[in-house]
Amino acid sequence: MAVGNFLMGARGATYEDVLDEAVRCEDLGFDAVVLAERHFRHAPLLYPSPLAVGAAIAARTERIRIGTAGRILSLDHPIHVAEDAATLDVLSEGRLDFGITRASLDGEAHAAFDSPLAESQRRFGEALEVIRLAWTEDSFSYAGDHFSIPEVSVFPRPVQQPHPPLYVVAVSEQRLAFACAEGINAYVGAIRNLSELADTAATYRSGLAAAGHDPAERKLSVNRFVYVAEDDERARSDFERPFLELMHERAPDLKAALVSKYGRPEDLTFERMERDFCICGGPDTVAARLREVAESTESPHLLATLNFVTLDKDLSRRSTELFAAEVMPALVADVAPA
Repeated sequence: MAVGNFLMGARGATYEDVLDEAVRCEDLGFDAVVLAERHFRHAPLLYPSPLAVGAAIAARTERIRIGTAGRILSLDHPIHVAEDAATLDVLSEGRLDFGITRASLDGEAHAAFDSPLAESQRRFGEALEVIRLAWTEDSFSYAGDHFSIPEVSVFPRPVQQPHPPLYVVAVSEQRLAFACAEGINAYVGAIRNLSELADTAATYRSGLAAAGHDPAERKLSVNRFVYVAEDDERARSDFERPFLELMHERAPDLKAALVSKYGRPEDLTFERMERDFCICGGPDTVAARLREVAESTESPHLLATLNFVTLDKDLSRRSTELFAAEVMPALVADVAPA
C-alpha cells in the first residue's frame, strides 16, 4: 500500500514544526505528504500558500512526493498557478502531485478574492484547461467566460511530462464525475463510510471506463482521519475531544455535509463518526480498519490525516510515529501498490 500523510498543522505547532514533520515523514517511510489550501479564519497552519510550503519541503527532502489537496483553482489566475506549480516540480526534481479543488470551505474567501462562489464551477474548469495548456504547449491563447489570455509562452515547464499527476478532491458526486470525464486521479472518502466508499470506487472506475480512460492507470486515494495510541482506551481518551472540536468548529464544509447526512448537529457524536469514518485506536485496531478500507475500495492508495489543528503537536507526532512503526508495515505487507 502507498501511504501519504495529509499534513495539517497541530495545536501549538509552528511552520518550522510542519517542515520538520515533513522531513520525519520521509524518514519514516511515507510515500507522500499532501497539503491543503485554506484562507483567513481557516488558514492557521493550513497553508494559504501550499505551493510555497511545498517548495520549503522540497528543499529539505530527497524522495518523498509533495501533493496538494487541493489548490483552489477558482480563487486565482491560472497562469500564476501553472507557474508556481511548475516551479515546485522543478525544485523538487519531479515530485509534485498536483491536486485541485473547485471552491473554498465557505464563501468568505470567494468574497475577499472577488470570485463569486456561484461562478466557481465554470472558473474551475476553465482554469484547469489553461494550466494544462501552459504546461504542454510552446505557446497558446485562451478565450473563456472568465479568463482571456493573449498568445503567451509559460515558463518554467514541469519536470514530469506531459505534466505532474493531476488529482481532483472529489468530495461530491459532481467532482467525482468530473474526475471520471477528465481521466484524473481522485482523492475521496474523508467522511464516507465503508459502503459509500465501495460505491464511490465502483462509480469512479466505471465512469473512467465509460469516458474512454483506463481505470488501471488512474489512482483512487482514500482519505481517512487516523489517530494511533498504545491501545484503544488511550486513543479514545486523547482524541475524542480534539476531533469533536475539529468537526464542529474548524471544518464547516464537512460539518454541513454531515448534518445533511445525519440530520442534526447534535448527531455528530464521536461514536457515530468513529463508526463511520474516523479511525482511532491501538495499532492492531487501526491496521484492521484500514484493511477494511482497502478491501472495500480495492485501492492500494491511502491518504491518512494524522495531524490535526485541534490536537497537541506532541500527540500528533507520537501518533504518526506509531502509525509508521506498527501500522504501515502491516498494510504494506497486505497490499502491494497498483
